[in-house]
Order: sequence, then structure tokens, then C-alpha cells
Amino acid sequence: MHQELAAFYDKLNITRDLLTYGDGPFGSRALRTALSSFFNDYFNPVEKVLPEHLLVAGGVTSIIDLICFAVTDEGDGILIGRPLYTSFANDVKSRAGAVLCPVSSEGQDPMSEEMVEMFEKELVKREKEGIRVRAIILARLIQTISLLTKLPWVQSAETLKAYMRFCQRHNIHFISDEVYAMSIYRTPSNASAVPFTSVLAIDTSNLIDASLIHVLYGMSKDFASNGLRAGVLLSQHNPSVPRALKSIALFSWPASVTQHCWTALLNDRAFLDAYFAENSARLAVGYARVTGFLQEQGVRWAEGSNAGFFVWADFRGVLGGDVFSSVGNDGEQQVETEVEAVAVGRPSQVYRTSRKAKARDDWFFEKMVRAKVFVASGDAFFAEEHGWFVSLS
Repeated sequence: MHQELAAFYDKLNITRDLLTYGDGPFGSRALRTALSSFFNDYFNPVEKVLPEHLLVAGGVTSIIDLICFAVTDEGDGILIGRPLYTSFANDVKSRAGAVLCPVSSEGQDPMSEEMVEMFEKELVKREKEGIRVRAIILARLIQTISLLTKLPWVQSAETLKAYMRFCQRHNIHFISDEVYAMSIYRTPSNASAVPFTSVLAIDTSNLIDASLIHVLYGMSKDFASNGLRAGVLLSQHNPSVPRALKSIALFSWPASVTQHCWTALLNDRAFLDAYFAENSARLAVGYARVTGFLQEQGVRWAEGSNAGFFVWADFRGVLGGDVFSSVGNDGEQQVETEVEAVAVGRPSQVYRTSRKAKARDDWFFEKMVRAKVFVASGDAFFAEEHGWFVSLS
């Protein structure tokens, strides 16, 4: 979609005021007004989103850094399901000093209500270790599904409610990362997939103190403009959070030209609707192409996804050995399992340790890069098992 977006941006008029600091370090009034209208029209919120609910920064990475700085003290924990976006580890730790606490599914469908039990288990474990858990980050369209279930990559409204009840029980913040909200697609393999539901669309009465809910959004994914660096935090019922963050927003000041580009996109609904429709169509084509190739090569993948542009692929069958030791929350294998791994073009070898299993994955990754094919190792995404890779669709 870069060609379409570049053509759109090329028509914009860069005026003298866009070369200044603009309205300040937390988002122009024009952009926050456009964003509030966008959320109201596309996210189906129970309560109307207002410009004062929003704080804009230079990317969602900056937003995560800011919200973690606001709701945690150094050494506090943040729960997030595995696999997870590799940058979260730095985002929550670099300034806030929070502890990333990856949550394993242990065979549960990560999109189901049963996964909340795994969050409960991890919270209890961490608090026994002396780590006070202060928040969860629900990376809505990153986490994957079991190969056995063929369910969508989007949590249902009932699952979201279960997470809300969990956060209420423990008085912890619910941070919903919704950066792929408009990157939903349909293919014959996911015709029954659950549609995306924003946490904003759920009536929180008798579920959770609404002041604990925060939404993350940005330009990088749905708008294919990660180089422009713009993200937004939406805290509808907790004015103290954006107010507190304004005191440090100076360090993540969004560029005036970037804000101008995003505002123009959001306000041009004819272009926006056509763009989202085309983006969804291309995502479906890309998914079908990549999964079709994987099927031809005998590579399994987490089936039934309907959002984003990643495929979670299991290369263990290609590399040899169907069962590998699971990876612990610290990235190290907890159980040593002897399996025979037959790598393409390599003699048969027996892997008994996490170091050797990781070496096999690293070898495969490097071999693919040399062939100019990029598949990211699951090790970088805190995968529960070795042998999984992320492919772009």
C-alpha cells in the first residue's frame, strides 16, 4: 500500500506552521479531533471518544514506554501472552524498569477464555518471586493459536470480558494493543473467523473499573507508515494518566509534518474506506499465497488467522523432529528432550540442549537470509518451542 499512501501524501501542502513545534508535545488539536472521530466511527465505542482522552507520541513504542512509566514502578511486572512482539522487552524496561513476564499457553488456545487461567498462574508465580504485577498488555493480533483448533487470531468479546474480570480482581491495568484493528481479512479458510472487537466496544459495567483500561494505536500497521512515527494512547476514563504523561511527553514529541499527514488521512473518509478495503483484499491474497507455498513444502502453520500480515509457521517437520523441549519464560529451555533433527543439506544430528536447538534455528534463519528470504526465528518472539518462525504474508 506504500504507492497509494505516497501518492496521497504527495498531494498535501506543507505550510510554514508545520515547520514549527505546533501545538505541543502531546498531539495537535487537529489530529486528536480526527482520531477521536475515527475511533467513534470505526471502533464502535460504548462511550464517545473525545480529543482530551488522547495523547499522541512518536510511535507506539514511545506510547508503551510512556504508559509503563506511568503505571509501574521499577521492578513491577507486566504480563503478556506468548509469542510476543520482540520489541516489547525493551519498550517496558528501558526507562520504566518494568519486568516483562511472558505467559505460556501450555496447550490452551491463546485466544480463548481458558488462556486467562494461564495469566492467573503466571501472576501468582511472579508475586511469589517478589514481583508486583501492575498490568497486562493484550497484543490483540500478534498472539497465535493452537495448530489443533483452527480458530481466529482475534479474541472474542467474551474473552475480553474474562481478561477484564481478571484485571479487576487484581486491580491491574488492562492495556489493549489494537494496532491491527483495521487489518482484518477474509479467505475461504477463515470464513467463520471472529470479527475484531475493540475493548472500547464493551460495556465495562460490573466487569472492571474503566479507569484501568487503555488502548494503543498507531500509523505503523493499519496505515503502513512506520517511518512516520506516530502512536496514540487512549485513556477514556483515567484523565490522570494522559495528564501525568504530558510532563514527560517532551521526549517523544511527534513531528508536525507526521501529524499533518495522519490528520489528512483520517479526515478523507472516501480515501480511507477505499484504502482499508484494498489493504484487506491484498492481505487475503498474501496470506493465501504464503500458506499455499507452505502447504506445498509440507510446512504446518497456525491456521485460521484473519488479521495482520504474519504467518506463524512450524518448521520442525522440515528440519526434523516433531517434538522439541519447550522454552521457559527467560528464553531458556526448561526440559531437555532428545530428538533427532535432520536439517536440509546437513547430516543427522541429535539435539539435547536448548543451545543446540537454538543453533539449529539460527542456522536455518541465516541460510534463509542468504537466499534473500526473511523468516524471523520464534526465539526472538519468546516462542514456547523451538522450530517456529514468523513469515510475512
